[in-house]
Amino acid sequence: MPNIYLHHYPSSPFSEKVRALLGVLDLEWYSVETSIIMPRPLLMPLSGGYRRIPVAQIGADVYCDSKIIARALAEHAGDDTLYAPGFAATRVADAADTELFRIMAALSFRPEAIAGIMRSGSGGNGGGGLGGATIQDFAKDRAEYDGGANLAGMPIDQAEGALLHWLTELDLSVASGFLFGEKPSIADFSVYHPLWFLRNNPVNAPMIEAYPHVMRWLDRMQAFGQRGRVTPSDGDAALAEAKTSEPRPLEPVAIGVDAEPGDTVRVTPTDVARVAVEGELVCADAQEFALRRTTDETGAVVTHFPRTGFALGS
Repeated sequence: MPNIYLHHYPSSPFSEKVRALLGVLDLEWYSVETSIIMPRPLLMPLSGGYRRIPVAQIGADVYCDSKIIARALAEHAGDDTLYAPGFAATRVADAADTELFRIMAALSFRPEAIAGIMRSGSGGNGGGGLGGATIQDFAKDRAEYDGGANLAGMPIDQAEGALLHWLTELDLSVASGFLFGEKPSIADFSVYHPLWFLRNNPVNAPMIEAYPHVMRWLDRMQAFGQRGRVTPSDGDAALAEAKTSEPRPLEPVAIGVDAEPGDTVRVTPTDVARVAVEGELVCADAQEFALRRTTDETGAVVTHFPRTGFALGS
């Protein structure tokens, strides 16, 4: 069975989501810590230029974006509980990954919270760290990343009001367990990671500490990541894993797109970090776009993207 590599950095909220998932799924994985800012020369051959973090790799299959990473890990683990609540849980997860994330960004990048962001984090506890980058380098990188979208552009009073709404309802919903019952679902992991980041910033933490059920739920969620079976690794080992592995077979379908399997296409994020990845279309089904790419460093790999939030073109 191919090995799992997670390309991440400690303070990345979406990486924390995946680290917690790896723990709850009891998967053994290899940790490849990458830079918080570009360039990332050992990751680019695998991702085809995709610049978001995290990226997960299972052998010669590369998964870009936490939405498709979560589905791949659940399938790899043979888990049938993460998505068991169905439509309601996936819609909550999508709202958290977008709306709640934007609230978190607005509150975390205001001037009084920058001091917390500048502290380097470690392991799963360092929400906000810059990992050795200067604030000037970070600001330049994120300006290029946002492409004018300004993820942190929500007015602070609106962000504070929206967070109050989220936390009030969440505190009622997790008093006796998780959002959809006694076991965590994909909704829990998506709501968790922006709040984990806020909680790790001393300026923002008091807003969350006022909600005791949320605090205990956050502790339960964070504990999943801390129990993961992880081995430190590096980018060279990840490239070697790809080159000695074969991508898993996929059904060659193309649903709702103006392309056929075998066509050369480009997949591009639709919000931020709009860097196109080019390759041969393998599959466009209800959940993902998958492209086959070949480089000297990796051999043949298949790079996977979720359909939501990405566009396929020629």
